[in-house]
Amino acid sequence: MEIGSIFEINPVAVKTDGETGALHLARTDQYGKKEICFTASGREAIELALISLEREKPDVSKCCLMPAYMCDCVFLPFRHRGWKLVFYPVNRDLETAGEELFRLAFAHDAGLIFIHPYYGADTCAGLRGQLAALRKRGILVMEDVTQSYYLDQAGKDADFVVGSLRKWYAVPDGGFVASDLVLAEDVAESGEAYGRERLAPLVRKWEYLREKERRLGGALTAGWLSGKAAYLKRNRALENELDCYQGVRRISHISAEILSRVNEEEARRQRAENYDALYDRICGMKRLWPVLLRGEAQAPLYLPVYAKERDSLQRFLDRHGVYAPVLWPVGEENREALGGNETYIFEHMLALPIDQRYGPVQMEQVAETLALYEEQPVIGIRADANETVATGHIMRCITIAQQIIKTGGQVLFITADGQADDMLDQAGMEHVCLHTRWDRMEEELPVLREVLKLAGIKTLLVDSYQAQPAYFEELRAFVKLACIDDCFEQVYPVDALINYNAYHTRFPYAETYDGKAKLLLGTDYVPLREEFGMTRIGDAQEEKTHFSVLLASGGGDAENAISGILQRAVQMQELKTVVFHVVVGAYHPQGDAIEAFAKTCENVKVYRPCLDMAGLMADCDAAVSAAGTMLFELCAMQVPTVFFQSADNQRYDREFFEEEERMLFAGDIRQDREACIGAVCEGLKRLVSDAALRERMAGRLARVTDGLGAERIAGELMRL
Repeated sequence: MEIGSIFEINPVAVKTDGETGALHLARTDQYGKKEICFTASGREAIELALISLEREKPDVSKCCLMPAYMCDCVFLPFRHRGWKLVFYPVNRDLETAGEELFRLAFAHDAGLIFIHPYYGADTCAGLRGQLAALRKRGILVMEDVTQSYYLDQAGKDADFVVGSLRKWYAVPDGGFVASDLVLAEDVAESGEAYGRERLAPLVRKWEYLREKERRLGGALTAGWLSGKAAYLKRNRALENELDCYQGVRRISHISAEILSRVNEEEARRQRAENYDALYDRICGMKRLWPVLLRGEAQAPLYLPVYAKERDSLQRFLDRHGVYAPVLWPVGEENREALGGNETYIFEHMLALPIDQRYGPVQMEQVAETLALYEEQPVIGIRADANETVATGHIMRCITIAQQIIKTGGQVLFITADGQADDMLDQAGMEHVCLHTRWDRMEEELPVLREVLKLAGIKTLLVDSYQAQPAYFEELRAFVKLACIDDCFEQVYPVDALINYNAYHTRFPYAETYDGKAKLLLGTDYVPLREEFGMTRIGDAQEEKTHFSVLLASGGGDAENAISGILQRAVQMQELKTVVFHVVVGAYHPQGDAIEAFAKTCENVKVYRPCLDMAGLMADCDAAVSAAGTMLFELCAMQVPTVFFQSADNQRYDREFFEEEERMLFAGDIRQDREACIGAVCEGLKRLVSDAALRERMAGRLARVTDGLGAERIAGELMRL
C-alpha cells in the first residue's frame, strides 16, 4: 500500500454544514495558558501571535532569534509584520548552545526568541534555563510544537505556544496559538471557504486509495491513475496559496467537528509504537541512521533519519510507495546563516512516516523497503583524469554514477592518483586513491583487490585505454566487470561492454563476444548529463545582435587546438561580428594564455570552468568541438557544429557525423594543424552565412540521441 503523503478523508465521515461548538483539545491543556485560538494553519497561528504581541506590548523590539534549521514558511509572518530575523546555530543533534543564544539576544536587542523542539524530543532542554533568565529580562519566547505536539515538556514556559494540527490529523485545515496574553481574535476571518477547498483533494485521495484497493491485481487505467496527479496538483496549489495569504483565518467547522471526535491518546499511542518499531529496524544500517537517540522522542511527527544519499533514498522509497518528505527546503532568509551543521541537516535529513493511519504491517513494509535499499549493490568505477587523460572519461562516468545513485545504488570512484579529486568532490562522489601509476594498471591489482573487498564492490566499471585484457582477467574472480570500449582494438573478458558511438556497427561485436558479454551498443547508450535532456532549445532565442559560437576541445586539449582556432578566427573579416564562447578544461596546458588573449578581444568570452554547458550551448548558434562525447551533447542541444579529430579513438566519428551533413568535418589536427584550423574557420563561415544549412543540421542532430543513455547503462550495471 501507499504510505505517507497528505492525509486522506472519508467523505461519509465529514459534516460540511451546520455549526460546531467551541473546540477543545485535551493536549493543549498541558501548556497551562489562559487563552487559545484555533486557526486555519500553523503559519496563521504565528501571525496571530505576532499581532497579539505587538498589540499587548507595543514597545517590543521587533527582532526575533530563530533557529537556522527551520521551515521557510515560518519566516513568512515575520516578514509580513516587519520583523528582523537573526538565526542561531543548530548542531547535528538538533540542539543549540544556550550561551550562544544569550550572546545573540543581547547583541541584537531581541524582543522574541523562537524555539522548536524537533521530532518529539526536547531538543530545547539545554536552553530552558537560559530562556527563563531571558524572560525575566523582558524577552518573550514563542515555542512551535508542530513536530512535538505530544511532548510533555513543551510549551509550559513559553509566552506563546503555536502549532499546526493539520500535520497531525486528517483535517483539511487547523492550527492553534495559546498564550497568557490576550489574543487578537478580532482580526481572524472566516476559514470556511478555505476549509472546503482543502477538503476536496483529501477526499479525492481517499477515493483514489479505495479504488486502488478494489483494483488490486486488475487493470489500472490511465484515467484512474491521473486522479492521483490531479489531487496532488490541487493540494500543492492550495499550499502555495497559503504561503501568499497574509491574514488570519479561524479553523473551519469541518475541521473542528472532525477534531472533536479524535481520540488523541490513541493517536499518540499508535505513533509511539510505530516510531519504536521502525527505529529498532533501522538501527545498524550503514546508508541511513536515526537522528535521535533511542527513547528521546515522544510520539513525534515523523521519524527523522540522516542518509548518505538523501535524494537517492527518497526516490527509492517513492518507487516503493513510501512517501518520505524532506524537511525542509532552505529559505532565502536563512540561506546565508547556515553553517556546516545546518547545511548537513538540510542536505541529509529525511522524515519517515509513522502516523496513526498505520500499524505493524505498514511499518514492516517501510522497514523492508529500507532494508532493500541498504542492500543495493556498490558499483566501483575505475577512471582517471590528468594532463594526458582527458576529463571526458571522468565526466561520463560521473554521469553514469549519478543515475546509479538515483536508482538507489552506491558508487565508489577509484583513481590512480588525486588529480581528479576536485572534480569528484564537486560532483559529490565518494572516491579512493590507489596511489599508483595511471599508465601501469597491472601494478595496481594487489591494492585494487583490497579496495574492492573492503568496499563490498560487486561490479566494477573500467574506463581507461590503459586496461589490458590481462588486467580484467585478474579481476574476474572478484567482481562482475564492465568496460567502455571506443576502438575495438582488444577483446576484453568482461560481463558487459559499452560502445555508445554510432560507428560500433563497423566492428563485429556480436560475432566476437557471442553471448559472453552483455553488449550496450549505439547511441541509445550515450551517457549525457541530465541537463542535456531538458527542453532548453530556443530558451535564449530572443532577438540577437550577434552570432554566437561555442569553442571547446575536450578536457586536456593536448594539441592546443582552442588557441590556434581562436587566434585565426578573430582575424577573419567574415567572422568579425561573431562572439566566441570559449570553454577551457581544468587541465588545459594553455589555459592562462587563452584567458590573457581573450582580454585583448571584445568578442571572446572564456569559461574556466563552465558551470552550465547545456545552457551555454542553448545560447549559441553554432559550435566548434573536438570529436568525442561533446558531439552528442551538441546533438541533444541541436547546435550546428564543425568538428575535428585530436585522438585515435575519435577517428570513426567522421563517418557518422559527416553522413547527411549532420556536422562539418575539418580533419585531424595532429596530421596537418594549419590545414585543420583553416577548415574549421571555413566551416564556421558556412554556418554563419547559411541559415538554411543550420536549420537542416539541427533537425538531423535531434534524431541522434534521446539523452537517456546514462540511465540505461546504470540499469544494466545494477543488474549484472
